[in-house]
Amino acid sequence: MASKWPDSQVRREIHEFNLEFLELICADGSPGAAYGLDQAVRQRLLLLAPAQREAVAATPCLLAAFTVLPPRVIAQGVAEAPLMAIRESQSEAARLFAASLLAWLWHTARQDRLLAALCIGPGSLAVEHLRSAAFRDLQRTAAEAFGCLEARFCRHPRLWPDLVRAASLPAGPVLTATRLSVVQLTLISRH
Repeated sequence: MASKWPDSQVRREIHEFNLEFLELICADGSPGAAYGLDQAVRQRLLLLAPAQREAVAATPCLLAAFTVLPPRVIAQGVAEAPLMAIRESQSEAARLFAASLLAWLWHTARQDRLLAALCIGPGSLAVEHLRSAAFRDLQRTAAEAFGCLEARFCRHPRLWPDLVRAASLPAGPVLTATRLSVVQLTLISRH
């Protein structure tokens, strides 16, 4: 039986965000870590065939996250330090992606708290913080949101290496189990 429209629409949107985020990771040619992923994982992602990268993007949860969930307080004073240094390798594409993701999460938090909790994490404060943000606050922070962008669960020792490895194997239960482990991590995480 075919999925109902809202479920398939959300799945499609998450897949599009995931695929775009994977492209950002692969396009970042800076040495060392980027988006919280070390260079070895990024290199292995880059070596995946397009169909294999699509398999990673089909993970049923967002693969991108914000280290600090915008909108946050914007520094107003001249003497205040910037919130995060901008890396040379971060492009306009990263800015647009982060702004789009932020707007999508804001809209989702206002429409469907459960979906927002799955996308942001189950901590009710994060969902409520984003849900209560005014649109003008969202606009103010969207341009700098990319500075807070990272791979979701990038600090987990095995998730990203396992995702890349599972995608390089023939389709099967290992890939499905690895994708579903992201859902499990989402449900047990506390922000």
